[in-house]
Amino acid sequence: MNDLMVTVTDTSRLTPIEIALGIDEDGMTTAKMLYEFLELNTAVYARWFRNNILENEFAEEGTDYFPFNTNVECGGQASKDARLTARFAKKLSMTQKNEKGEQAREYFTRVEDAAKEMVLRVNEMSPE
Repeated sequence: MNDLMVTVTDTSRLTPIEIALGIDEDGMTTAKMLYEFLELNTAVYARWFRNNILENEFAEEGTDYFPFNTNVECGGQASKDARLTARFAKKLSMTQKNEKGEQAREYFTRVEDAAKEMVLRVNEMSPE
């Protein structure tokens, strides 16, 4: 019976983009989840994975991503995947040149604008 229970991740401490990216309680998501979020062509996943993760000059294995194979125990063709830190997944989401990438860029621009506005308001407050 316990095997049928679904684990619900507490999203109360996640931002909207982290929820959309499927960030878990460890602050991680997977390359496949990010790829699905970005609504990219499934036929070119392997090339995207290699170019954007494995050969990314701004990412470090063991820090930003942790590669692993899937479908190994099922006897199927092994498929590459990786656990990605939330920070790295967010960076990758902003680099995509499609509607989802634009949504990510717009989200982070709005967050930065709101933070700037908050700082300006705090600076204008009287010290009393």
